[in-house]
Amino acid sequence: MRKLEKICFIAPYEEIFKLTEKVCKKTKTKITIKRGNLEEGIVPAKQAEMSGAQVIISRGGTASIIRQNVSIPVVEVRVTGHDLLKSLYPYRKNESIIGVVGYKNVVEGCQTISEILEIPIQEIIIPNDEAKIDWLHVENKVNELVSIHKIEALVGDTTIISKLPSLNIAVKLITSGQEAIIQAIEEAIHISSVRETEKEKRKRFEAVLDFVNDGVLATDEEGTITVINPIAEKIFGIKKEEVIGHPVTSIISNTEIMNVIRKKSGDIQKIQKVGSGHIVTNRIPIMVNGTVKGVVATFQDVSAIQGAEQKIRQKLYAKGLVTRYNFKDFITKNKKMKRLIIIAQDFAKTDATVLICGESGTGKEILAQSIHSLSSRKDGPFVAVNCAALSSQLLESELFGYEEGAFTGAKKSGKIGHFELAHKGTIFLDEMGEMDKNLQARLLRVLEEKQIMRLGSDKIIPVDIRIIAATNLDLKAQVKQGAFRMDLYYRLNVLKLQTIPLRERQEDIAYLSKCFLRSINQKYGRQIEGFSEDVMPLLIQHTWPGNVRELKNIIERLVLSAKGDYITLRDAEFLVEELKNDFIGENKNDSEYILEGTMKDIKRKVITKILKEEGDNKSRTARRLELDRSTVDKYLK
Repeated sequence: MRKLEKICFIAPYEEIFKLTEKVCKKTKTKITIKRGNLEEGIVPAKQAEMSGAQVIISRGGTASIIRQNVSIPVVEVRVTGHDLLKSLYPYRKNESIIGVVGYKNVVEGCQTISEILEIPIQEIIIPNDEAKIDWLHVENKVNELVSIHKIEALVGDTTIISKLPSLNIAVKLITSGQEAIIQAIEEAIHISSVRETEKEKRKRFEAVLDFVNDGVLATDEEGTITVINPIAEKIFGIKKEEVIGHPVTSIISNTEIMNVIRKKSGDIQKIQKVGSGHIVTNRIPIMVNGTVKGVVATFQDVSAIQGAEQKIRQKLYAKGLVTRYNFKDFITKNKKMKRLIIIAQDFAKTDATVLICGESGTGKEILAQSIHSLSSRKDGPFVAVNCAALSSQLLESELFGYEEGAFTGAKKSGKIGHFELAHKGTIFLDEMGEMDKNLQARLLRVLEEKQIMRLGSDKIIPVDIRIIAATNLDLKAQVKQGAFRMDLYYRLNVLKLQTIPLRERQEDIAYLSKCFLRSINQKYGRQIEGFSEDVMPLLIQHTWPGNVRELKNIIERLVLSAKGDYITLRDAEFLVEELKNDFIGENKNDSEYILEGTMKDIKRKVITKILKEEGDNKSRTARRLELDRSTVDKYLK
C-alpha cells in the first residue's frame, strides 16, 4: 500500500468520489479524499494545505477555483477522449442537435468526437477563469440555442449542472473514468516527490546559510530580497519575515547591489558603513546565459573580523608560532651592524639554511625572526626551540613528536613535533651547539631528506621547512673536539651571520640606552628624563658580557631605582660595580666569599659563579662541574 498522505483529492460529485476510492483500492494507493463542488471545495482544500498536503487533485471548475485559493499545486483530472466518447455516444444515431457547454479543451474535444460519430453539436465556451464567467449570459445563450436549434440535450460538467439548474432540457454530465483519475494521481505523486526533493534541498541550503559566520543576502534581477540569513539579520537589525519580497534599497540605504546588477560585475572586499559600524562585503552577480538573474552578497562585521584575528594571533603567540620582531627592531648606528642587517636581508630572500653565531644577548633570535618575516615563508609559522633548555630525550620528543605509547609518560593521543608545526614556515634552533650527537644525526637526515618520523612510529612525514640555527659556541672548535658532527656543521653553515658584541659597537650604547629609557618609562609609568653627563662614559667603559640584553636589564634597574628626574653617576657606579663583582661583597674577594657558610651554601655559590661565567647556560655549567643537570637545578632552588 502506497501511503500518500500529502496528496488530497477534492471530488466535485459523488460518482467521482466513489470511483476514486475504487481506483485507490485497485492500485493499492492511499490518499486523502474529500467532497467539495466549486466554492465548496475551498474549505477542505485549505484544511489539507494547513495539514501539510503538497498537492491537491480536483476536476474542472472546482480545480480552477481551488487553484486560486491555495498556494500549493493543483492537478486537474483531465477530460479524456474516452470520457467524451462515453458522454456523446448515446446520441450517435440522433439527428437532433446536441448542445455542449464547457471549457475550451472540453468543447474542442467534443467537436472531434462529434465529427467521428456524425453528431451535430452547438457549443458554448466558458472562460477558464471563474471570475470572468457571466452565468446569466451563459444561460441566455443556452436558451437561445434551445429555441433556435431545437437542441435535444445539453452536455457539460458539474459546473453547468450547478450553475444552470433551471434549464428545461436534459443535461448529460461528462464524467471522468478510471484512466483520467489514475493519470492525475500519478502526476500528483511526481509533483509531490519533486516538491519533497526541493524542500530537502531548501532545508540543506538554509542550514548552510544559518551555519556560516558571514551574513548572506540574495536578490532577484529587480533587486528584490529573496534570501537572508540570521547573521545578515543581526548585522542590519532586521527580521527575515519583514524584508523578504521587499526592495533591497528600502532596507539598506547605501547598498551597491543595484550597481552590480547594472554593470554585471562583482565587488570584492569592499568596506561599507552600517549604522555606527563598518562591514566588509562581497557582491557577486548571478549570471544565467549571460543575463543577470540576481545578486548574492556576503557581509562580515569588521569588529568580528578583528576579534577573530586577535584570537588566532593570541593562540599562535601562545604556541610561539609567529614572529614579534623584524629588521626595523634593530637599533644601531654601527656600520658593521648595518652591514650585517643588509646581508641578513639578502639571506631572507633565499630558502637556504642560515647559521647565526655570536655571544649571548647580541640579538640572534631577533635576527632569525627578522629573516623569517622578510622571507617568502612569512605567512607560515615560526617555531623557536632552545636546544640547551631540554634534556636530549625530551628535546628529541619535542622536535620530532611521538605516537601514543612511544615511551613512559607519553600523552595518550601522542604529540605533534616542532618540525611538523613549522611546516611551510621556519624552525629556529637556538643554542645548536648543545645538541647531543645522536640527535645531531637525526637532524642531519631532516636537512637532507626533508622528512621526519615521530617517536614510536614507522610512518614518514614530509616537511617543508627552513632551518635557522644559532649558537654562542665556536662550532669549528666543537667539530675538532669531536663534540659536533662535521657533516652537520657544513649542512648548517650554508649562509653564516656573525653577530657583533656590544663592546665592539660602543656608539650604540648611548643610542640604545636612550631608546630603552623611553620604552621602560612607558612600561612602568615613570618619567625619568635622561642620564647625567658623567653616566654615559661609565656605561661605555663596561665590557657588557651580556651584551644588549644586559644593557637593557641595567637601564631597567636604573629607571626603577632612580630617585630624581635623571639617572645619576652614583646610581650607575653602584650598579656597574655590582655587576663587575658578580654580586660579591665589596670588601671580600671571591675565595673568602665562597668559603663562607655551610657545605650546601658553598656548593650553591660555586655553581652560581660558574653559571654566571657560562652565560646562565645550565647545560654547560653541569658539564664543566661534571654534575647532572638535575643537581645544578637542585642547588639553584
